[in-house]
Amino acid sequence: MKIVLLLLAFFIVALCILPFLRNSERLRLSRDTAPDAPGQFLLLTNGPVHYQLLGPDTGPVVVLVHGFSVPSYTWEKTLPYLANRGFRVLSFDLYGRGYSARPEVKYDRSLFVSEIAELLRALDISDRVHLVGLSMGGAIVAAFAADHPDRVQSLVLLAPFNSPTPIGPLKLPVIGELLAYSFVVPAMPGSQLEDFVEPARYPEWADRFRAQMHYAGFRRAVLATARGFIQSDPMTDFTRVGSNEINTLLLWGDSDVMFPLSQADRVRSALGPNAEFQLMEQAGHALHYERAAAVNARITEFLQAHSRTLRPRIGAETED
Repeated sequence: MKIVLLLLAFFIVALCILPFLRNSERLRLSRDTAPDAPGQFLLLTNGPVHYQLLGPDTGPVVVLVHGFSVPSYTWEKTLPYLANRGFRVLSFDLYGRGYSARPEVKYDRSLFVSEIAELLRALDISDRVHLVGLSMGGAIVAAFAADHPDRVQSLVLLAPFNSPTPIGPLKLPVIGELLAYSFVVPAMPGSQLEDFVEPARYPEWADRFRAQMHYAGFRRAVLATARGFIQSDPMTDFTRVGSNEINTLLLWGDSDVMFPLSQADRVRSALGPNAEFQLMEQAGHALHYERAAAVNARITEFLQAHSRTLRPRIGAETED
């Protein structure tokens, strides 16, 4: 019995120490500690936000919103492509990711919708914008469009997050922190390769992901988002997008293991008849990166088609 108690005590102590041993957050995020960050920073209500804005000043504005954990570098094949075709393209890191602040707040729908709204105001962007969202970013842009339909010209959703995700014991105080900080978050760099059909083509992907893990607050922000945003149901927002007749393009990879293709029908149904659907062959969850040529061409075609005429204001009278 003494041996069992000693082993149990050793296990408990080891479990408590493990989060500290596996913590790579050695830096406080600032311009000085992130000299390689591309683009610029803006100080918003919840802290500095890292962003890039490319393309002609007079071009239609396109806002790119990344997913749950991979920050804005995920758009590096999309951002210049659209900018070179006449669009003014804004890409940024959501709070808690990349080089943006990690505020100690609730990481929920309200936080991310307000981040977009405040960023647009700070950059003096008052025209209607095209919103492009990947995975969790798809649910975020749908939420923004649902709340601010008069600010949105069109939506592009790439395999959007579409139903609450069970997180098991991660939702429990203390236990959730121990598990997330010891096992879940340290394993995240390698797990990103599951987004690709051919992961061997991207040997640098895991190391690029680790860069953001060196800044204090990343683990806390990831866990807070798991407990907050991805416990919500975004289907109401997709339905509101459809009710407001916002032109939407829905893209999905045929080999997506994160959000399988079988989920596409429920999203299409909620978006209604104003939604176009495009299946991307031999594409996983990172379809915009792995099949960049085809995805960028389709997005460009859609954005050009819906940049020619201004979408009527909600509730405005139109002529027959």
